[in-house]
Amino acid sequence: MNRFILRAVNMRSMADNTTSLAFLQSASLPTLLKEQIEQMILNGELSAGQRINELALAHRFGTSRSPIREACRQLEQAGLVEVIKNRGVFVRSVDVDQALDIYEIRGALAQLAGGLIAKRATEEDIAALRAMVERMQGLAAAGNIEEYYHLNIAFHTRLVECSRNERLLEMLQGTDKELHLYRHRSLVQPQGLIISNQEHYDIVQAVAAHDVKRAQSAFKKHVLNGKQRAIAAMAKGQRVDEGQVADGDGDCQVDCRIS
Repeated sequence: MNRFILRAVNMRSMADNTTSLAFLQSASLPTLLKEQIEQMILNGELSAGQRINELALAHRFGTSRSPIREACRQLEQAGLVEVIKNRGVFVRSVDVDQALDIYEIRGALAQLAGGLIAKRATEEDIAALRAMVERMQGLAAAGNIEEYYHLNIAFHTRLVECSRNERLLEMLQGTDKELHLYRHRSLVQPQGLIISNQEHYDIVQAVAAHDVKRAQSAFKKHVLNGKQRAIAAMAKGQRVDEGQVADGDGDCQVDCRIS
């Protein structure tokens, strides 16, 4: 078995042997490579506009270049890289207009998600979301940007999982990843975290009340507020980041992420 696959499996939790076996049986090398390269993009190791060096990646992961190329094709379909004829594969750059378009799509998806979450969230779900919001409040007050950033992403994933709609989760995470190509974290402001988390609180309160309309409105507002903060930042000649736009899935995300 390819040593990269073994390493990827070992990185996953071994607590559930059934889950681990299912992962191993379903995984393909290009898919595993796609996940690893995607993480390199999302954590900034590969930056927007940077050329993907297939040979270097093949050496890094101990594979041939063929599965690297297939992984890049999957990343192109996901909107994270682009192929430039006679030049190669590059991490996609998202411009201002494209980012604002993505925010609009994300707002519509958030509205749909909010309604489903309000209908389907269990008491266990709500307790978990409340605990995460409380934890983020402490991090925001302490100005702990790094930990807030990661917990924010986890919160938005957990929130949308409550919709019990896997395809919707994939779509929202996809928009978050695209927005990540526009945002960066160097301009993050602690006050943006406080605003972001207040919006998280409003969403959870609406979900806890199983108020469909209020949950739809709160989640959509969270995303579109991020769009407005993005416009304000652009007016100042700044580049948008997760803290300023305040939505870990595409408003803080991102934050992000996703959301």
